[in-house]
Amino acid sequence: MSGFRILMFSSYFPPEYSGAALQAVTLAKELRARGHHIEFVTQRWEGLSAEDAFDGFRVTRLDCGRGDKHRELRLWWNLYRFLQRRHRDFDFLHTHGAYYRNVIVGPLGHAFKLKSLAKASLANNDLRDLGQTITGRIHLAMLRRVDACLAISRDLEREFIEGGVSAERVHYFPNCVDTERLFPADPHERQALRHRYGLPLDKKIVLYMGVFDDRKNVGWLIREWLRAEGFGLNALLLAVGPRSREDPHGYFKETMSQDALAHPDLLRIEGEVVQVADYYRAADLFIMPSKSEGLPNAVLEAMACGLPCLAANVSGTRELVVDGQTGCLFEPDDVAGLRAALQCGLGSAAQALGAAGRRRVEECFSIRQLADRYVDLYRFLIRH
Repeated sequence: MSGFRILMFSSYFPPEYSGAALQAVTLAKELRARGHHIEFVTQRWEGLSAEDAFDGFRVTRLDCGRGDKHRELRLWWNLYRFLQRRHRDFDFLHTHGAYYRNVIVGPLGHAFKLKSLAKASLANNDLRDLGQTITGRIHLAMLRRVDACLAISRDLEREFIEGGVSAERVHYFPNCVDTERLFPADPHERQALRHRYGLPLDKKIVLYMGVFDDRKNVGWLIREWLRAEGFGLNALLLAVGPRSREDPHGYFKETMSQDALAHPDLLRIEGEVVQVADYYRAADLFIMPSKSEGLPNAVLEAMACGLPCLAANVSGTRELVVDGQTGCLFEPDDVAGLRAALQCGLGSAAQALGAAGRRRVEECFSIRQLADRYVDLYRFLIRH
């Protein structure tokens, strides 16, 4: 076989922001470079065409039902019809997300004689109520038809097994990052980037990169930062990212933007940006205050760029940030812990913390290493 043919499914896909889709595209690019063929299928959202292309990949957008209940039924039907026409073009169905709506790839894979993989991306979320409710029992039954269940964290690995999926079909596959695209800046490059984006040259920059929503807890971070006047650190908090899908009118983010206008020396808010690497490389420190996580892309990206990372001590994040070695952990909503972490991350050990984080990403979370493992798993599934 010259190359595997993989149909990847993600509920959200660019231009809709999704960490799972970002991981899917990162993996797809590496697999394509190795001679494999990848296409994407996703939900069709208002204003988007049914057939599209993204970074050279063919994208098919499928209609789903209207309203909040059972929207997945129409999506499943349309995915079935798509595979009726196209199943001979693929060897694998690979879903990025192991939610109820996603794991239809298991039954459909069996129906069309394709191997299936389901990757769980968010602890206490993708697999919530697995086997416990009527929907949860259907969810589990479909998961048991999936050939390989992938967990991006050890907590998710346990959730699969405790939920009733046999351990031999559960595989630990953490998120990964392209370490050739994301790398540390030298002092001259950092100053040049700050000049380009109008960032202060005489302050430390503490960066938050991510969605503006309640789960990420960025509202708490900004409130406490302003209340403490930046904790006396002569630093700017730079918060970058898109509004949440749960906040379609952007009210949550707009409130923070008003705070930034009132306190320009302490806070700056930016929208979704294309050149994310530039912002990491312009910063001194990265912070992720989330209440819950999977294995956050932003922390991996910041570590790849050599930034010390501060993070709330929650699932997934604590598997990336080694407290006192690559950054500092604090308990969610703990202001005293946040203050201590900031002082540590901007202190004399900052450079050593950032360098250790970069090494950890190179050793454990490089896309090239993870792609090797994916190819080995695809090969194993084909043979069995």
